Amino acid sequence: MFLHNNTILVIFILGVIATFIGFGMRDRNPGIVLLGIGFLAVLYAIIGKAIDVFG
Repeated sequence: MFLHNNTILVIFILGVIATFIGFGMRDRNPGIVLLGIGFLAVLYAIIGKAIDVFG
């Protein structure tokens, strides 16, 4: 599987989140936009917690 590299995994996840936000903007659906923003917030919280624990 091509997601064994952490950099590629982060880029893939950010791409999926950007896709949610883009579909929400295109369809003028605020729920999908909020879903993408929520995923970004969760990703930020996970990265921040990992830095606190391991850094």
